[in-house]
Amino acid sequence: MRLPKWFSSVLSTALLAIPFFATTAFADYPSRGMSMNNVKAHYGEPHSVHQSANPVKKRWPRITVWNYGGFSVYFERSKVLHTVVH
Repeated sequence: MRLPKWFSSVLSTALLAIPFFATTAFADYPSRGMSMNNVKAHYGEPHSVHQSANPVKKRWPRITVWNYGGFSVYFERSKVLHTVVH
């Protein structure tokens, strides 16, 4: 069976893209629900820490952001809410 000429270029492009997606999609970042203690034990001390300045209420808990080199971790109370990759 003979393949069209364009097929080899599509296949080579797809194969070249696999390492890029494998490193970004499966990188090791804090996951939702991890505690602050677990994040600190696994990733070390953050470069900087920011906290929300608004009054803390039950409906609006304090949000804390830990900035690491390539990502930031957002906590609600003491649990990971989101991780943002820079």
